[in-house]
Amino acid sequence: MCIAPLVAHAQIIVSDAILEFKNDQRLIESIAVGNSDKTHSFNITAEVYEIENPGAVAENVSKTDTLFVVPSEFSLSPRSQRTVRFAIKERPEAEKTYKVIFRPTLINAESDNNSKIKVITSTSVMTIVNPPEAKDNLSWTREETRIVFTNKGNTNLVLRQTKNCTQTIECQIPGQRLWAGDKWILNLPKELQDQDITLEYRTLGNIREVTVPYEE
Repeated sequence: MCIAPLVAHAQIIVSDAILEFKNDQRLIESIAVGNSDKTHSFNITAEVYEIENPGAVAENVSKTDTLFVVPSEFSLSPRSQRTVRFAIKERPEAEKTYKVIFRPTLINAESDNNSKIKVITSTSVMTIVNPPEAKDNLSWTREETRIVFTNKGNTNLVLRQTKNCTQTIECQIPGQRLWAGDKWILNLPKELQDQDITLEYRTLGNIREVTVPYEE
C-alpha cells in the first residue's frame, strides 16, 4: 500500500503586516518576527523591495537599499520570536512604499523526518514612509448612482465602511487604500441614492469623516 506523505505547515509570522513611518515620528520602527512551528528551526533572510506606483497598472517592484532591516539574517527556534528594526536614512520628499519579505530556510533539513513534506510559508510587511509635509486631501464628486472619491493629498488613506449601511441595506465595504492621486468609485444602492452619505477614512494615524450631501 502506498501512503501519501503528510503535509506539515510551518509559518513565519509578524506582529505588523503594515508598518507606517508617520511624518511626525522617528526614522526607526520595530516589529516582532516569529516562528509558529512547534518543532523546527529556521534561518530567516529579509529581502527589501521598493514599490513604485503601488496599485497602478504601471506598478514596478525592485530591490533597494534605501530601507534597512536589522538584522537582515537571523535564526528562529521553535515557537520563538525576535525584534527586527526597520530604518531609513532620511525622510523622502514623496511618499515611498516598500515590501519586506522574510524568507525562511529549514535548519538541518537533511535530518528532518522524511515522512513529511515541509510546506514553509514566508511572510511580508508593507512599509510606508510618509513625506515630511504629509497632508491628506480627500475630494469627491457625486453623480446620481455613485460617488467618485479622489485622493488629492500627498499621502495614502484608507476608506472605511459608510455609516449609512445597515443589515437591510447592502453597501460596498471599502477598506480601500487610495494612494496619492488615486480614485475610487462607491456605487450607491437605490436606498441611498437620495441620502447624505457619511464615510470614515484613516490617514496619518487618525480617523476622519467626510459627508457627501444629496442635492436634488
